[in-house]
Order: sequence, then structure tokens, then C-alpha cells
Amino acid sequence: MRFILSSIFCIFLSTNLCAKESTTESASEVIKSALIEESDFQKLSQQMKKDSLGLVLMFHAEHCPYCALMENDILSPMVKSKEYDKKVLIRKLQIDESRQIKDFTGKIIEPSDFSNRYDATLTPTLVFLDYQGNEKAEKMIGINTVELFGAYLDAEIDKLKTNIDADLAATSTSK
Repeated sequence: MRFILSSIFCIFLSTNLCAKESTTESASEVIKSALIEESDFQKLSQQMKKDSLGLVLMFHAEHCPYCALMENDILSPMVKSKEYDKKVLIRKLQIDESRQIKDFTGKIIEPSDFSNRYDATLTPTLVFLDYQGNEKAEKMIGINTVELFGAYLDAEIDKLKTNIDADLAATSTSK
């Protein structure tokens, strides 16, 4: 009888552990899917121009634990909150992948060549761009304290949006 009870307990315990693992994996997959891996910056720039939005772009590498931390703990929750939807689009680009992307002018290039334009060879690096691909706030390289990082990121997003709005105002008054 003792053997049967211990067997049932082991089965119950292993079932719960498997359920927890699959729930954790599912939650992780959902978090990762919140941030879009961009491949067509020309198309994206049209949306940015139409909606007067900036772009927060994270350059990342495949086996970079700090990139995963930035994505899962900072950027994905920002996307999910929808709090930034009227200010910026948030995207990522894997720089150590051998595929081709379309830059802001429509030119087909490698992700590493695109990141080199922004001197983004370390990952993660965040750049803050206007619809033409110009940097409009100071890039952020790496991540240290997650608790403080959000405030610094918000400040750069505010600078980005202010600069984009100023450029838009200058363009409208010159017409």
C-alpha cells in the first residue's frame, strides 16, 4: 500500500512539475513574441512618418543573456503595456544573423552592416531613430540595474519624441 501511495505521489508531483515547466515556457514565448524582429525598415519608416513616431531599436545577438534580460524585463513589458504606442515603435534586430534586411532607403543589406551604421557592435544597444533613420537621442549600450534602467530609457524616449515633434514643427512652418 505504501508503494502505491508513494507512486501516486511521485506521479502527481512530476505532473505538477511538468505543468509548471510548460507554463513557464509558454509565458516566456509570449514575452518574446511581444517584440518584433524587424526586417523592413523602409516599410516601417512609412508608418513612423505617417504617425509621427520614433523608433527604439534594440540591436541584439543570439546568445546574449543581457539582450534577453533587456527584452524580457524592459522592452516586452513596454510593448504589452501599450503606454508608448503614441510615442514610439519598439523593435529588435539580431546582428549576428546571416540574412538580409531592407534599410530605411530600401537598400538590401546584412544586419551587421546596418548595426555598424550606428556604431552598435556591442549588444544590447538601443538606438533612438526618426523615420529617416537618424539618431535623435543618445544611444544606450548594455544594461546594468533593471530597476533604474526604465527611468533612463523613458528619458531618452522623451528626448526622441521632443526632437521628432520639433522637426515636424520646423518642416510645417517652412512650407
